[in-house]
Amino acid sequence: MGKFLGGLNVNRRQVLQGGAAAGLVALAAPKAWGQNKPEKLVLVCENSIAWKRTLIEEVAPAFEKENGIKIEFTMLPVDAWRARLKAELSAGSTGIDIAMLSVQMSGWMAPHLLDHNEVAAKITERDPDFDWGDFLEGGKKAGTYEGKLVGIPYRLTAQILHYQKELLAQAGFAQAPQTFAEFAKAALAVNSPPDRYGFGLTGKQGAATFTNAVPWIFSAGGRLVDFDTGEIFIDSDKAAEGLQFYADLLLKEKVVPPEAMTWEFDDLIAGAQNDKYAMSATFSSYGTLFNDPKLSKTAGRWAWSTMPGSPTKEDNRTLIDGQFMAISKYSQNADWATEFLRMACSKDAMLRSMEGGNAPPRSSSLLNPDMVAKLGWPAAAAEAINTGIPISSNAAWDGLELSLRTGVSEALLGQKTAKDALRDVADDWQRNLRRAGIIK
Repeated sequence: MGKFLGGLNVNRRQVLQGGAAAGLVALAAPKAWGQNKPEKLVLVCENSIAWKRTLIEEVAPAFEKENGIKIEFTMLPVDAWRARLKAELSAGSTGIDIAMLSVQMSGWMAPHLLDHNEVAAKITERDPDFDWGDFLEGGKKAGTYEGKLVGIPYRLTAQILHYQKELLAQAGFAQAPQTFAEFAKAALAVNSPPDRYGFGLTGKQGAATFTNAVPWIFSAGGRLVDFDTGEIFIDSDKAAEGLQFYADLLLKEKVVPPEAMTWEFDDLIAGAQNDKYAMSATFSSYGTLFNDPKLSKTAGRWAWSTMPGSPTKEDNRTLIDGQFMAISKYSQNADWATEFLRMACSKDAMLRSMEGGNAPPRSSSLLNPDMVAKLGWPAAAAEAINTGIPISSNAAWDGLELSLRTGVSEALLGQKTAKDALRDVADDWQRNLRRAGIIK
């Protein structure tokens, strides 16, 4: 019998392939939980499978083998994932035990979740080797909303520059492009359509539209919004400069594969693996998948740097986001859900998840010398995180993001200049913030 994965039926033999789950059975703690044992735990998350490989193929089968409880993964596209969680949690449904959520969802999800400071304390009491102090303080801070930790940090992401080092060297670039101007020159120099283009992006309107465009806005000196004052910055000249540069890589310089206008997250990964482009600015941990010799034709060719900046390298900034594993306060299986989080977020499981494309927020994982040497991207990610700008966790953000996605798409399609598109976004944001009571 398969597990339901957002419409994909994953065969048990495939999930257990390689016997990797057996290595995690040793993580089990003393068995006695007060609750009766359920048949399954329901975990709802978005449908990016690649970086969840360890969770799906190793931890869940190990948990089932040890405890006799299945983990049912309900994996949905980003907007459907958010809508499902809003609908069920707002109704107090007991049908969800564990939810994965991103930073920007914290505001509206917090009332429906356990306080995970208490969950972490319970795990540590049960298993001192869990080592709560090993989790990055930045990850805990990002997952805290109005004093409540909404989940156990599982992933901490930052967009960085991924580039095929040898291609750039052959074109006369001894290092990663430092500025926007250098980046445009490098992209043109390595552009060789239709076989390989200079730059890959996610052009399909959706969650990826926002996450891949905003680092260019930030690195040009643009900002989004201040929820404390209600001040809107998205229509500034600097924000427009960053978005127009990003759009012009497609429209003017023509260094982007035409099919990239249909790409989402997993398509961008596949494009890198199939040598469709030489550079991209996306999640740091995607470097693992770009460089995986089992999956990628370009394995061994990639190198990493922080974003280029405008006008100088020092101006570069990136977007900080993350995902957390959270227990619904309506779950009737909270103890067993806590045990699953203990296994999923353990040192061993998180270290192993790096090879599956995750960016775990544990010091022991990111600083592991063998993993740093093997993967390459952690150093650039750590540098980017130090100066990056976290996504807002304000409950009003979701509505603002939808408007920004539209504006970015209009600029990419050449329907509007970046300045005009962002001016319309700002007007819509004013209406949203007024309805939310943030501005009068």
